Amino acid sequence: MLHEIYDKHHHGLSKSDHKIFSYLLEHENELPVITTEELSEKLGISPATISRFWGKIGFSNLKEFKKTVFQSQETTPYSRISASLSRWEAEGISPERLTEHIVLCMQKSFSVTAPEQFDRAAEMVLEAKNIYLYAPDSSEGLECVIRYRLQRLGIRTFHLPSGSQIYDSMVNLDRDDLIILFGYSRILAEEKILLAHSRETGCRTILFTDLMAAPELDSASLVLYCSRGEKNGYHSMTVPMMLTDLLIMKIYQRAGTSREKAKKLEKLREKYKGLIRR
Repeated sequence: MLHEIYDKHHHGLSKSDHKIFSYLLEHENELPVITTEELSEKLGISPATISRFWGKIGFSNLKEFKKTVFQSQETTPYSRISASLSRWEAEGISPERLTEHIVLCMQKSFSVTAPEQFDRAAEMVLEAKNIYLYAPDSSEGLECVIRYRLQRLGIRTFHLPSGSQIYDSMVNLDRDDLIILFGYSRILAEEKILLAHSRETGCRTILFTDLMAAPELDSASLVLYCSRGEKNGYHSMTVPMMLTDLLIMKIYQRAGTSREKAKKLEKLREKYKGLIRR
């Protein structure tokens, strides 16, 4: 998308404009958090020049530019898988190539998501009275892992269903609760509702997503970006699972009671091992 915009407008750009566009291309993964102040400081270009730049490439401001780039990232699951298979048929599918793909996703993820964000997320989980999880589609497995691990610490978790049933759970939300949402590829209607309602009630939210720019990102208390691959490629859940595990380990580390719980768990298994053999 950025290259298409550049190809269309680069003839009418000044030296400073080219400098701005070069920075955007080099830092495309950081686009959601880029500000006019940051561009001005890092490039040595006045805010007024940067404001005029958006009009030269067909946008009213930085916000509209981000929104357009975000919308262009939307593709169908079929097109992503087809593109991946076509490329892998030509290049070959191998463990080495899969590893390369995962490493690249990790690099992109951690270039945007800072370690301290997971510390903050762990604190939010431990401070909450109840944890509500909304994990649609391929994120269902991530919710299962979180609920399984957190129950060992005595943390109460609740599943949020899709559709109109979600309202039955929303009536119980209050400012001491926390909602963990997974919004990969797009932000669903249910997530938009939850994010809007959370701001009204004071309930905090953690949003896992692979979106770099979306209006709803500003509504979340904390956004944890996770790359799943190119927009037209196969979207692996390997790195999202790694980031989920990272959050769980941070929670266990901060809880302080994880070792005691582990000892109790081992005693229970030993005591009743004759009844449940698996």
